[in-house]
Amino acid sequence: MTRVMGVDGFRGGWVGVQIEDRNGTGRSFETKLFASFKDILGLDPFPDVIAIDIPIGLLDGAGQGGRACDRQARRLLGPQRSSSVFSPPVRPALGATVYEEARPHGLTRQGFGILPKVREVDEQMTPAWQKRIFEVHPELSFREMNGRPMSHNKKGSQGRLDRMQLLEIHLPGFSGRRLEDRPEGVGAEDYLDACAAAWTALRIVVCEAVRFPSDPPRDQKGLRMEIWY
Repeated sequence: MTRVMGVDGFRGGWVGVQIEDRNGTGRSFETKLFASFKDILGLDPFPDVIAIDIPIGLLDGAGQGGRACDRQARRLLGPQRSSSVFSPPVRPALGATVYEEARPHGLTRQGFGILPKVREVDEQMTPAWQKRIFEVHPELSFREMNGRPMSHNKKGSQGRLDRMQLLEIHLPGFSGRRLEDRPEGVGAEDYLDACAAAWTALRIVVCEAVRFPSDPPRDQKGLRMEIWY
């Protein structure tokens, strides 16, 4: 049996969509909520692969466009969807509690918005965990399903519908009805992003996923700076 999970952050913590594939005899979906990333690391049994929509591996100093993988993601997504890829905080900015403290490190307001989640993951991640936990970006996953970048923003009704239809095609067992039954407090786009991450996790298990750069650099903690889709 293969067990994977796609994870995305939301205002109340983390949402995980776990898929169990019973070797072709059936597939089950389960949605889990976590108060912290540390709770995810405590899963037992632990999934074969967790794909998470959060930066793993950080620069020590600000660079134009962020990490190499961030710049490449924007090129792949094109002008319509490239803005969905925020440059992650550099590690010296992780202690900032207000934007004015982070701004000298080149952090945008969008990047500052995800700083608490990035800090939480960076405190726990090690090179050993990267054997099972992989950074993904859902817009790249949807691009791969669609054959081109998505036309509509994920927060609009048409964008949600387009992404649900792609998941129904490419993720057997997924039903758009699950969106209506998602846990309270989890946004529709957060749930769909977690599902897209789970799809990429399945691709990682069977060695069909793509990562870039193909030979990723490592940060000062030894973490690979890469994105999978």
